[in-house]
Amino acid sequence: MNSFFALFPLLIIVFIALAVLILEVFLKRENRDYLAYISLVFLVICAFVCIQFWNKAYYYFDGNLLLDQFALFFTFILLLSTGFVVLLSMKYISLQDVNYGEFYALLLLAVSGAIIMVSSPDLLVIILGLEVLSISSYALTGLKRKDELSSEAAIKYFLLGSFATAFLLFGLALLYGASHSTGIPTIIRYFNTEADLSLMALIGLGLIVIGFGFKIALVPFHMWTPDVYQGAPTPITAFFSVVPKAACFAIFLRIFYPFWKTAFDSQAIFWLLWGISVLTMVVGNLVALRQTNVKRILAYSSIAHAGYLLVALLAQDNSSLVFYLTVYLFMNMGAFAAVIALSKKDKEYLELEDYSGIGFKYPWIGVTLSIFLLSLAGFPPTGGFLAKFYVFSSAVRQGLVPLVIIGVLASLISVYYYLRIIVHMYMREPSREVDIVVENPALFLVLFLCLYGVLQLGLYPRNILVLINQAVSLL
Repeated sequence: MNSFFALFPLLIIVFIALAVLILEVFLKRENRDYLAYISLVFLVICAFVCIQFWNKAYYYFDGNLLLDQFALFFTFILLLSTGFVVLLSMKYISLQDVNYGEFYALLLLAVSGAIIMVSSPDLLVIILGLEVLSISSYALTGLKRKDELSSEAAIKYFLLGSFATAFLLFGLALLYGASHSTGIPTIIRYFNTEADLSLMALIGLGLIVIGFGFKIALVPFHMWTPDVYQGAPTPITAFFSVVPKAACFAIFLRIFYPFWKTAFDSQAIFWLLWGISVLTMVVGNLVALRQTNVKRILAYSSIAHAGYLLVALLAQDNSSLVFYLTVYLFMNMGAFAAVIALSKKDKEYLELEDYSGIGFKYPWIGVTLSIFLLSLAGFPPTGGFLAKFYVFSSAVRQGLVPLVIIGVLASLISVYYYLRIIVHMYMREPSREVDIVVENPALFLVLFLCLYGVLQLGLYPRNILVLINQAVSLL
């Protein structure tokens, strides 16, 4: 249905982002918690609107902005992730001296770009949304102005992100030259009707994969990830680990699900993604073994999980991919919440040695972080186990047995560095004094919600699977 309602979620987020930017001028620096509360209220309102629009399909701008169940589900994931990040930031930005009014405005503008991406079937509009997300992300990365690592991370992210955008635009130009359209359905119809695909079209699709692969942190386009994750404020690192990944995999689903079904010759793209998936799983896990900084460990973990998600894409199992992304939201946000909990004024404890004895000194951090790490490793009865089980079992049914074997072996490697953190928390004597700020109700709330999500999705995932199946059925 052609309706202005299709713009409502996006307009709500953009409106409150601009409102927060203006309100910041009239509030003293120590009173900026109100900006977080306002942001949270409107994120909840936007999520409520998405729930009300379920089972309705609105579109606007001649269908270039589409609010179907698929877009609504991913929008809800993006809003929930951003809500968690806002809660994690409330105490953190004061302790780490990044309490700038534009913090929440940039965060909301970034998620508005991601909402544009998941709500459009047109590659040109998607790239515009990606640029809104990217430009806000570059600024958020460098907000720790007195930290050289943060400034270096922002510059590296900006430069490499510019190259990725160039790949995307060049790929879009080649696809447009071949199919005379930027719309994904028209491009897929071109691949369906042309028995002799032009090399230009295949190269264009390959460049699109490379451009989005940068945002997802696929190997070999991952080099920015550990430095940016380490240098950015930790709540922003949590944001980067979930939101761009969810948005870009939504685009991959819109492109590749019909592509696998209709393209006469999809082998070149299939083997390209197959190779990238193997490299991502293997390299991400192997390099993580040598890391001693927890944020860098989680960065390489994020890279490896992108490889597992590619397995679901190659297995053409949309439901498993979206379920994995949903579980990944809770377990990764929870892990970063526990990392943020280990901080005090102008100090974050990020080295493995800092975690020695933490499990007994601060049991609430030790227990929750251990559960999130075990879920990331794929231990039952957590959601991470079920997510990997669904992905690998669907890949086996599709005959991708070698890929599954590599994925399982890579997952076994990851057990070492996840358990290494737990060993430090419970089996090592502390080598230095770790004193943290315990009073942080917003962070406790995120830890509880993520813990509930990880265990609920591991023990009783039926309800969320029903919603996921409804969302991906429209593809």
